[in-house]
Amino acid sequence: MFTSALAISTSAFAQDAPAPAPEPEIDATEIIVTAQRRPERLQTVPVSVTPVSGNSLRDKALSNLTQLQLAAPSLAAGGDGNFSVRGVGTLSFSQSLESSVALAVDEVNLTNAGLAVDFYDIAQVEVLNGPQGLLFGKNASAGLLNVTTNRPKIGVFGGTIEVEGDYRPTAADRSTGVITRGSLNIPLTGTSALRISGLYSDQDPIMDYQGSHAGTAQLGARRAALRGRYLWQASDKFSLNAIVDYSEDRGVGGFFDTTFRELGAGTTQTGALAGDGITAGPENIEIGGDAPYYRNVRRTGAQLKLSYVLENGLEISDIIAFKGLKRNQQLDTDYTGLNGANVNHNTTSYGQYSNELRVALPSGDRLSGQAGIYLFHSDLATDAQIAGNNYLPPFVYSGFPFCVGATAVPGAFPPTCSVSNEAFLGNDHKVDQVADALAVFGQFTYKATEKLQLIAGARFTNDKIAIDLVQNQHKYFVTLGIPYAGSQSYSVDNLSWKVGAQYNFNRQAMTYLTVGQGYKGPGFNDNAVSPTGSLVVRPEINDTVEAGVKSTWFNRKLTFNASVFSQKFSDYQVQSLDLTTSSFITQNAAVVKSQGAEVTLIGKPIEGLTLSANLSFLDAKFEDFPGAQCYPTQGCLTFNAKGLTLPGSPKFASTTEASYTFALRDGIDAFVGASLYHRDAVYYSIFQAPGTYYGAVDIVGLNAGIDTAKGWRLAIFCKNCTDVRMPVVIAVDNADAFAGVTSYTQNFGYNSFRTVGVQISRDF
Repeated sequence: MFTSALAISTSAFAQDAPAPAPEPEIDATEIIVTAQRRPERLQTVPVSVTPVSGNSLRDKALSNLTQLQLAAPSLAAGGDGNFSVRGVGTLSFSQSLESSVALAVDEVNLTNAGLAVDFYDIAQVEVLNGPQGLLFGKNASAGLLNVTTNRPKIGVFGGTIEVEGDYRPTAADRSTGVITRGSLNIPLTGTSALRISGLYSDQDPIMDYQGSHAGTAQLGARRAALRGRYLWQASDKFSLNAIVDYSEDRGVGGFFDTTFRELGAGTTQTGALAGDGITAGPENIEIGGDAPYYRNVRRTGAQLKLSYVLENGLEISDIIAFKGLKRNQQLDTDYTGLNGANVNHNTTSYGQYSNELRVALPSGDRLSGQAGIYLFHSDLATDAQIAGNNYLPPFVYSGFPFCVGATAVPGAFPPTCSVSNEAFLGNDHKVDQVADALAVFGQFTYKATEKLQLIAGARFTNDKIAIDLVQNQHKYFVTLGIPYAGSQSYSVDNLSWKVGAQYNFNRQAMTYLTVGQGYKGPGFNDNAVSPTGSLVVRPEINDTVEAGVKSTWFNRKLTFNASVFSQKFSDYQVQSLDLTTSSFITQNAAVVKSQGAEVTLIGKPIEGLTLSANLSFLDAKFEDFPGAQCYPTQGCLTFNAKGLTLPGSPKFASTTEASYTFALRDGIDAFVGASLYHRDAVYYSIFQAPGTYYGAVDIVGLNAGIDTAKGWRLAIFCKNCTDVRMPVVIAVDNADAFAGVTSYTQNFGYNSFRTVGVQISRDF
């Protein structure tokens, strides 16, 4: 009935309105994006978006989403797979919350950060700034990373094999690595094709391990992935596109490379670090341990898209998808060779199911756009524990009163132990969480005149979530947090919306203005801080105004795009350390405001030469946050963070690039390229503890090589050529924080080291 009504209304409108002008053909040299869920020219889309092509990812040797910020300055990568756009992201490592920056791969939103996979056989990645939830699945209150992989090509047999060797001379043991990517396109019939793609990556550790190597120490990163895509273009009306994928990760490299940066007065870490020969400092890449370090992740996925175009041009499509992961990881949380907190173990099982039915009007009609229904269900199960003996020697913690590992004698009087504690201190929790969502959405554009377009859209969402939480059921001498066992549920309705206008001066210039409200669904605090309190974290709302201009000049030799924006987030979801309960809590900050501008310049002054710059000007602050937690030596428990800049939010960030391609000889083209990423100084913490400040950085990249007419490609590259040791995160050390001391740890990634390498590929 829903589809029939749309078809009838479209037919009736066509009888009353003059026939629209035919849609202009897209030039093969223009950038095409899918920021509105259909292929469109970048210069006609009323959205601030930074596209990065698969070829550009290859040229810059960017292998995963955490490295994408080197090409898109409005994006910042944080710890635990979290991202921020325009300074706003989810400041939490709790799996009971989804990210404010959504990730969509081949039109399916992945709502758990652990589902992200390294890049292979990628067509394009788009960084969409601002709320995008109307058209893209769930959430996306701050922005969206839109990843598109290469589709099968009917009637074409061919493929690509690529091998990349990496060398990081200043990382631990002169770390090396190898990445192999490949794809094979197989025509099956005259109307169908299969594309098989794969990845294998093996990277050495970047940290120097000084521990006793007890158990497993997987400090590197090994990844393997396989994807199969099947396309059946049965006719010009009907198509079927199926995707199955599988991947595995092993190792903590790039995720948990944590070292001590600075020790505070009265630190509890001095003896443990001295025993390992580790000196805290900004350049410290030494990590200790006497317990296992490992991270094992297995992902599976399958999706099916069916599309049918009616005689009147309406396209009906349906995407059904399953994505799942299983993770088992263990860290030596004290990062030393003694048992401060040797256990940080987590097992996770996650599965999501989604179905999206969409009806899209023809893009060339006076009224265009799309509407649909979205269904989502997810199941999350985690079992986690942090525990240790606070650096106490065995003869102390095993006896009374600590009684760790002691044989309990019920009713006995001291000095005999009447309990048997598992560790001196610790916490544990089991979470079973279910989320269901139903959304009805639509966004339409009406051509009021040949130049003026009006935009309107809305999305009604019903979210239902439920949690079973059991925490601190193990026995510790000091329990971090409170014992709790209970179930809670929550349901909420939301109407998010967008209205605006776009004025096309001509094919080379347009301007737009949009006003809207973004939405991110509710979650839970998976660390109860009272026996009867609510665990619910309320939805996050983003009210946004954005205006922009897109233009090309001098016969498309110069592109100038710019946008200005103002965003206000209410009930912003954030996680912080509660010193009163010695545990992390997730809560709603009051108000966050983010405003600024983005500018893109692309120049092609002569054949083969491309110059580009992406600029981000940002002011992202807490307008009101009375419940912010203090750092240990701040002299308070909570304070109002009003006026403080959001963590990791620079006033200015930019990427500038130059590339030049020229004929070296018949059948051989040469290319050279250079890039510069700049980021102003930032604080990495909400409370702006002095040691979490990090100054401005400039990161240089270089590449050069040759392409041959026979499909061979040879390239050399350098990432972070000047070896800027930029941390992913600087944080207050938890163990010292519990003792009232402010010490700092830092987390490094593969971006934090100079990397030189070579790429060899062959197209066939």
